[in-house]
Amino acid sequence: MKPILNNHSDILKWSIDLEDIDNVLRIEATNTVTEDTIIKLIRMHGFYIKTLTD
Repeated sequence: MKPILNNHSDILKWSIDLEDIDNVLRIEATNTVTEDTIIKLIRMHGFYIKTLTD
């Protein structure tokens, strides 16, 4: 996933919390990228991702 996120021009910073049971992906991005765009991008490369609810 590293090359996917590092090479996206609208993603400024990202991290995955591997110590969290949910392996939370956190992304800082420009206003032009949406949550749905990120989810589709990650799924397109064969990874499972979903939005966490409160």
